Amino acid sequence: MCFLICTLGVYGQTNDSVFKIQKIEIVGNKKTKAFIILRELTFHLNDTVHNWTYHKAQSRKQLINLFLFNEVEIEKNQLNEVTVRLTERWYFWPVPVAQIADRNLNQWWLSKDPSRLIYGIQLQWYNIRGRNETMVLDFKTGYTQLFNLNYRMPYFNKKSTWGFQLNTSISANRELWYKTDQNKVQFFKDNSLFLINRRSVEVMFTHRKKIFNYHQIYGGYRRTFVKDTVLSAAVNPGYLYDSKTEQSELYLGYRYTRDKRDLKGYPTSGHYLKTSIEGPYFVNKKLNPFPFNLKLTAAKYFHLKNNWFASIGGNAQFFEISQLPYNRTQALGYGKDFIRGYELYVIDGNHFAVGKSELKYRLINKTFKFMKGVRNYEKLPMAVYLTTYYDAGYVWNYNPLTTANNSMPNTYQYGTGFGLNWVLFYDYCMRTEYSLNKFGQHRLFVQFVASI
Repeated sequence: MCFLICTLGVYGQTNDSVFKIQKIEIVGNKKTKAFIILRELTFHLNDTVHNWTYHKAQSRKQLINLFLFNEVEIEKNQLNEVTVRLTERWYFWPVPVAQIADRNLNQWWLSKDPSRLIYGIQLQWYNIRGRNETMVLDFKTGYTQLFNLNYRMPYFNKKSTWGFQLNTSISANRELWYKTDQNKVQFFKDNSLFLINRRSVEVMFTHRKKIFNYHQIYGGYRRTFVKDTVLSAAVNPGYLYDSKTEQSELYLGYRYTRDKRDLKGYPTSGHYLKTSIEGPYFVNKKLNPFPFNLKLTAAKYFHLKNNWFASIGGNAQFFEISQLPYNRTQALGYGKDFIRGYELYVIDGNHFAVGKSELKYRLINKTFKFMKGVRNYEKLPMAVYLTTYYDAGYVWNYNPLTTANNSMPNTYQYGTGFGLNWVLFYDYCMRTEYSLNKFGQHRLFVQFVASI
């Protein structure tokens, strides 16, 4: 499929001289609609361009960041006609799932317990109708019984500025994290019944008028049930709000994101800012037993010279209440909020702040032959970086019941080390890092997401 926009006139001719775009031709988009591609370009038909090198590079990055294409090439000829050449990815993936139930691979590796695995199938439809819509269905069993539906439509209006997203989930476990002791999560299990059941639904509307700015308004409902034994004195009476066996939450939120990273999967230049406010909360039909939850993420990425890169960033959360229930006290050590060197620990609390810095040298940046005869995957872009880093953070915890046997809250923590980062197809990242923490503990860790 080839999409063509053209007009009359010819302007003059060096690569970075001022010129007017006469034609935009898109080649290789067998499924993707042209407006999805044109929406990401920093230039349009009949625009007068003053810095073609910038527009070419930035438009290519924007298209790669859609995660719809394996290869993107943008060229201009002497007639000021622009050609965008694309290699589309496969858009339907029935993926067998084998996941670990622990917080990360490093934690699970200590026991290598197969009963702590989650397995099943995930059906992934990308680029539905060629409009960059996504639908993901999860059917999982094992440690967690789970069904999840996620549907995302990036644009539903004629101006391509408003989008929509729906996520709903049902899950149950026979084991749960019931407290933190010695800075490690403790588990309670009953093989005869499900100790915890969860239900959730969330709707989000996204507004993206400009390329780099996103506004998101969302709201949802979360409901958690636990068995009476979870609230016993021997387990944790404060697991849910007000020591009840059910916690129902209705909430609203707003999130602003400014994303000028060159590549979202593994950035090497640009900057990123995300801030959000969530609340008020209606919990068990009462207004606002939890206050507003504020979060901030910021990062700056530098291309220093040749193959040298650096990055600095941080995360913070403010959740003001002295007696949060245990299931809402997660701070550092969960998800993407962590200090390297502390992968085997968690630090619970109300607020936290963590900063990260990293220096990188690119050892390899090359495209290899991959799956011969498979047109969409004949090439494999790969980059390898040698890194060194320093992370530091602090968690504020005002609950003496949760700090009595945990030394890390309310104290400064830091970690440092070096490692190798492997990046495939611009967005798949694996980090192998040897880290040292504040207590002199050191070991090799493996992660599958960019650190900053």
